Amino acid sequence: MLFAKSSVAMVSLFTLLVAAAPAPELLSARELCNGTITLDERVQSYTIASGDSLGAIATKFNRGICNIATANKITNINFITAGQVLTIPAQVCIPDNTSCQPKTPEATATSILGGPGFYIVVSGDTLTAIAKNFQITLQSLIAANPAITNPDLILVGQVIIIPVLPGSSCTISPYVIKSGDIFFDLAAKFGTTAGQLLSLNTGTDPTKLAIGQTVTIASGCKK
Repeated sequence: MLFAKSSVAMVSLFTLLVAAAPAPELLSARELCNGTITLDERVQSYTIASGDSLGAIATKFNRGICNIATANKITNINFITAGQVLTIPAQVCIPDNTSCQPKTPEATATSILGGPGFYIVVSGDTLTAIAKNFQITLQSLIAANPAITNPDLILVGQVIIIPVLPGSSCTISPYVIKSGDIFFDLAAKFGTTAGQLLSLNTGTDPTKLAIGQTVTIASGCKK
């Protein structure tokens, strides 16, 4: 009988301990972002005005371009119309600005127009990525840099030779960043390549442009 009473007491104590244990806490969006930012979790509406771009709207609401495109089933981010009502989704930790961008066709060119004929390697670069940014073939880039014996090994700060079509030229001029501008979109806007913009703006972080900041642009590139 004493054993039975002890068993009941132990079960009761276990029940109390379980009841006292705190329930697992659901992490808030802010905690999921490591507490570094306070997210705007509201879903809002916005009516497109004349002159708007999806990039400008994304900047206005601090959202990713592709997050907005997905929420509104927009298949062409360069085509929106004034008067259209957009759903602005909740802010996320890592905005998506790339997945909805138009795909760049595989490069067939072996040289660029106008220059500059060099590129300075930054952290994370590979010859494949550099060739893609300049829209030239990897083989042509390797051929222009015979001193590189291992294409998979390049160093930060190393100067890479970019093949330039002889006799070609570009107009080099300053450009002031406006609301909605995205660095890599400027290449398409001015008919140049992302690699040329990066070479002309060494030290500029393309992901951290500020309105009013001046960058150097190559435009009117021709043979």
